[in-house]
Amino acid sequence: MMSANRWWPVALGVGAYLAFLIASFPASTAYRWLVPESVQLTGVEGTFWSGHAAAASVAQLGLQDLRWRGSPWPLFTGRLSADVEARLPDGFVSAHVSASPSRVRFGDARISASVPTLQSLSPVLRGMRGQASATFAAVELANGWPTVVDGELRLAKLEVPPFVSNGANQLIALGDYVVRFTSSADKPGVAATFNDLGGGPLEVSGTLALAPGRGYMLDALIMPHAGADESLVQGLQFMTQEPDSAGRRRLTLTGSL
Repeated sequence: MMSANRWWPVALGVGAYLAFLIASFPASTAYRWLVPESVQLTGVEGTFWSGHAAAASVAQLGLQDLRWRGSPWPLFTGRLSADVEARLPDGFVSAHVSASPSRVRFGDARISASVPTLQSLSPVLRGMRGQASATFAAVELANGWPTVVDGELRLAKLEVPPFVSNGANQLIALGDYVVRFTSSADKPGVAATFNDLGGGPLEVSGTLALAPGRGYMLDALIMPHAGADESLVQGLQFMTQEPDSAGRRRLTLTGSL
C-alpha cells in the first residue's frame, strides 16, 4: 500500500495538470459554463487564464475592452478569481474580483465615469448629471446586496432634477460631495458619512446605513446658502423638518430596496 507521503506528489501532479487544462481552456467556451447569465460577453478571445472581450454587460452596465487575468486555483474551492479592467463609455473600471455562487468580492476597486453612465447601478442616480470617481479597498455583495463596503465615492459638479417644477425643468447644480463607506465585523451592515465639499448651494452633512435585510436609513442636516435656486429651497421646505437655530433642516429617509 502506498503511503500518504507517496500519494502527495501524485495529487500535486494531478492538481497541476487540471490547473493547466483550466487555464488553457478557450475563454469563449469557459465563460458560458462559469460566468452567471447576468454577465454578457461578446467578442471573447484568449483563455480562461488570460482573456479579452470586446464588449460586456454587467448589471446593465456596458463595458468595452474588458480584460482579465485569472488564477485556476480558487476553482478547487468553488470560486472564480481574476484581476479585471475595462473601459466605460466615458471612463474606466478596474478591480480584483473573487466570486462564489452567492457572493462577489471586489478588492482594490477603482472607477471613474459620468453619473449617467453609472445610473443603472442605483436608482438614486437616475436623472442626475455629474462626474463620479471611487476607490474601494473592499466591496462584497451577497445575493446582489452590499454587506461590506470600505472606500470613498466622490461626486463632482452634481446636478439633479428640481424637487418642484421650475418651468423649464432644468437641472439644479448642487456642487461637489464625498461619501465615505465603512464596514465592521462587529456590526452587520454598511455605514457611510457624506458631506459637501464647499462651493455649492447647500451645506450638507449626514449618515447612511445599509442593513443586511436590504433596508436603508439616511439622516442628513441641510442648509441652503444665500442665492440658492428657489425651486431647491422650496423642495427642501417640503421634504425636511423645520430649521434648527442654525438654519439647518433635517432630512430623514428610511425604507428598503
